[in-house]
Amino acid sequence: MPAHPLTAAHRHRILSVLSRLAGGPVQLTSEHHVGHEWAPVTRLVLDRDIPGIGSTILAKARRVDGEGHGGPAFLRREVAALRTAAPSGVTAHSMHVDDDAGIMLQTDLGEWPTLQDRLLDDDPAAAARGVVEMATAVGRLHASTVDRRADHQRNLAAFAADVETGLNYAHGMERWDEIEQACAELGLPSGRQARDEVVSLLRRAASPGPSAALTHLDLNPTNVLLTDAGARLVDFEGSRFGHLGIDASFLDYPFPHHSRPWGILPDGVVRSADAAYRSALADGGAHQVLAGYDQMLADGAAIVLLGRLGRMRLIARPDQTPHDSWRRRGQTVQQIQTFTQLAERADDLAAFSAWLGALTDAMIARWPDATHPPAPLFPAFAHDGTGHEAALGFPWA
Repeated sequence: MPAHPLTAAHRHRILSVLSRLAGGPVQLTSEHHVGHEWAPVTRLVLDRDIPGIGSTILAKARRVDGEGHGGPAFLRREVAALRTAAPSGVTAHSMHVDDDAGIMLQTDLGEWPTLQDRLLDDDPAAAARGVVEMATAVGRLHASTVDRRADHQRNLAAFAADVETGLNYAHGMERWDEIEQACAELGLPSGRQARDEVVSLLRRAASPGPSAALTHLDLNPTNVLLTDAGARLVDFEGSRFGHLGIDASFLDYPFPHHSRPWGILPDGVVRSADAAYRSALADGGAHQVLAGYDQMLADGAAIVLLGRLGRMRLIARPDQTPHDSWRRRGQTVQQIQTFTQLAERADDLAAFSAWLGALTDAMIARWPDATHPPAPLFPAFAHDGTGHEAALGFPWA
């Protein structure tokens, strides 16, 4: 049973809208929950084909769960993002929103495997293609929305209501203050030496100039559909117009929010994805982004890493399961190492990188599971013998 099923009131409103669009009565023949248990998305099968829409649609409802996710601002952001992103061709289209009822209708992209399906399968070529298709889709999204802040703001302003609650990646110093305090409490190296650099970083992120576009901010493999026409991106609840380096860094880490399962990609796949993303930017005319690409990517990766480092108290907890301890500490170390490579390429953020090096050494000395077992490849690529999770007993679930 899905956590957020459609209600009778939802169905009544949906059918009223569809009947107006069709010019006559429309009935539902069936409905199917889409996505994981907590996804508030339902595929509706109609008794007739509506021109320009088809015989199926997706209904997304407002959700509120025990962790505080969801609510009006989340659904409004998704509607505004789909409207802004429509020219990109890599998203569904928002057909109708009923803000009072908390429901949005969008076109149905169809039933397709997700990128996660491919990463957990046993076909490395298909998985690699999926990652590259995702990179192309992200590049098309960014290229089509660069310099369109005003358009996106109008789409948000149409609600005349809260669209800010629950946004990730705030660009104030609150998160950094928390990180410094946690490190002091845990006896880990102080980040004071990097503070001025972090202040400058956050200022750049808040005013990214040519590196501003519509950003998804939750590019996990479950949010990527692999269709015959290329990858399509879903779930824009966390989206905002901002620094596109945040999205771009998801291809290098990869998937910094994604923990179940935790996996990394072979270096060659990451390089191919990076090349595909750049090509999509160039094809879309976003040459101003390419001119400062290395700095853009390093800044975005730093912003994402600050989010991960905000979990230091959780990482240190002694009451974790062995699997969770290994995964949380290992993800942190792996993401630090990835970031420092990107910062070196950009020749910037040296003080931040130096502190991160000291932090990594201290973490490994205190918590050997931060690097042992090493970061696992996703199962699709584990056939080459470099995956460690099976032999050492760390399950994927």
